[in-house]
Parts: sequence; C-alpha cells; structure tokens
Amino acid sequence: MRIFSVGTATLVALMAGLSAASNHADTKSVKQEAITVRLTLGSETSKKRIFNPEQIVLETGKRYKLVIDNPSSEIHEFDAPDLVAAVESSHVNVAEYFRPGAPIIAKVVGTPAEIEVHPGGAVEWEFVTKSPGIFGMICDVEDQNGKTHTSLGMKGAIIVK
Repeated sequence: MRIFSVGTATLVALMAGLSAASNHADTKSVKQEAITVRLTLGSETSKKRIFNPEQIVLETGKRYKLVIDNPSSEIHEFDAPDLVAAVESSHVNVAEYFRPGAPIIAKVVGTPAEIEVHPGGAVEWEFVTKSPGIFGMICDVEDQNGKTHTSLGMKGAIIVK
C-alpha cells in the first residue's frame, strides 16, 4: 500500500499498475475525449455527510474524467472498490484546490483503491468503463465519535449501463 499526501489531497492507493489499454478496452474508447462528471464530497454549507449526486449514471465503453471535490470542512473519502475493478484506470490528478484551472500538484498512475480528499481539495480520476453494473461508493472516514461517514449516510452508487 502506498500513501500519497500532497497539499490538500491524500491518496491511499493500492498500486496495481496500468494494464495495456488494449487488454481491457477497445481502441476507440481509449482515444476518445473524456466526458467530465463531477462528484462533491460533503457540503459546503452544513455538516451533512453526503455524496452529491448520490447516483451517477455512466455508459459502458466510454472514457470519463470523474472530478471529485470536497468543499466541506472535513476530510472525506471516495471508496468504490468494485468500480475500480470494473474500469480501465488511466490516472488520478491531485489538484492543489478545487477551481477550474487549479494547478495539478501530483499525478498517480495506476489503480486507486481509495481516494481521500481534504477540505478544499480535488482530484480528477480518468478511466474507461468496461462492463455494466451497479457499484457502491462509500466514505469510510471516522468522525470524532468513531462512526464512519458511511454509517452516518454517506453512500451512493455509480451505475454503468
């Protein structure tokens, strides 16, 4: 396990390396421009522990850039191991802060197992969907009482059609 702590974002990743894109996705999907989808962790205006949106719908065989930002005052985590196993991961960019044009301060190449985003931080994960399914996403960060954000309702799903 490698832990990456850079600026406002920390990546806890099991680095399985990249497989050749041709092994898991057709050449067209690898060369296509990524479709940007945004996921917000937590809430800027309240202590709500939520994914916004709670559900994301994607299509099989398309390239996506999932922009994950955390406007809240707490650390949050994007943990979706079944999705990670069902996509061809390209890379994860770590931004210094969330804003269009924010400087990318690190790039992780490989397969992310968990992505922890600190307050004000953002990451961009680029991948190609390989197979349909419903993939859960959770936040396993513990609060000061030892309860995970998942147990407090921070869970959602990514649906690949």
